[in-house]
Amino acid sequence: MAVPLASVVEPFLTDRATLTRRGLTDGSRAGYRQDVATWARQIAQDVGRLTGDEGEDPLALLTSDDLTELNVKNAYRSIRGREAASTVQRRVGTLRLFVRWLQMEGHLAVDPTLRIEAPERPVRLPAGWDDAELLRLAKVAWDVSPGDNRRWPARDRAAFALLSTTGVRASELCGLTDRSLRVEEDGEAVLTVIGKGNRQRNVPVPPEALRVVQEYVAERDDRFGQPEHGAPLLRLSSGRPLQRGALNHLVDGWIRRSGVSKQEGEAAHGFRHTFAKGLIRSGVPAPAVQALLGHEDLKTTGIYVKATAADVRDAVLVSPSRRVLREVGATDAATAAVPS
Repeated sequence: MAVPLASVVEPFLTDRATLTRRGLTDGSRAGYRQDVATWARQIAQDVGRLTGDEGEDPLALLTSDDLTELNVKNAYRSIRGREAASTVQRRVGTLRLFVRWLQMEGHLAVDPTLRIEAPERPVRLPAGWDDAELLRLAKVAWDVSPGDNRRWPARDRAAFALLSTTGVRASELCGLTDRSLRVEEDGEAVLTVIGKGNRQRNVPVPPEALRVVQEYVAERDDRFGQPEHGAPLLRLSSGRPLQRGALNHLVDGWIRRSGVSKQEGEAAHGFRHTFAKGLIRSGVPAPAVQALLGHEDLKTTGIYVKATAADVRDAVLVSPSRRVLREVGATDAATAAVPS
């Protein structure tokens, strides 16, 4: 029985949240909805149902009967032609989940995605910054420009210290409160982080970073007084919580002024890549790195192992010894060419 797509998207998302082990975050829920809406918009455009009205909901223009193999195949060609392979792969995955749910609910007889082969997701090894680049970033973060009232140096240093020594995500950093950081009786500091899927993990904070954060907290409390229970750890100069967009803007400024290369993705995420690869290079076992980063699957952590292996290979390729061997080889070749 055909049903309007607009009437079944929310039940589909609710079902996904129930069946998924971690549930669905608001971001994941919005992502699924956007993927389904993208397919609906393309199909509605292809069959001539879009009117061009602002705010038009493509999901209200289609029913489950419109999800035919031909319509989906045509939409796939258009979507694949304009979007990145990784995005197309995600959209195909969402559509497959959606149509299979429609089948189980009795709204769709045939899966129209059976003949679609999603493009392979390109493997991008995380780059991260080397020690010299990280030092350049730190010097910029520690620099105090005279007359720049928009910056808050103590807060900037605290953000840098936590990003670089704990590997937290930008959203995790912005979600920290004063209660997230605690100092044990033995003097060791621990940061309690709420990560993806609301999973909690504890990350040690080295003394150097703890000192920087405590200096910022003392300055913050002088400005705004003692924080309320559960108040955000990092704030803007106005006192409002530091949001992810403002954090990435801050890191973008460090990158621009230091002249280091911009990493792919959000600016602050470059610190996470750098932290992870530094641990792997130092010989920290992958499961320990997995626990520190909050990866659910060890395969995700394995990406950093591959990236570090690539760094080692590249280091071998630039070894001065290669030049020596080339010169020796050239001498041998010249000697062999001389007749005896």
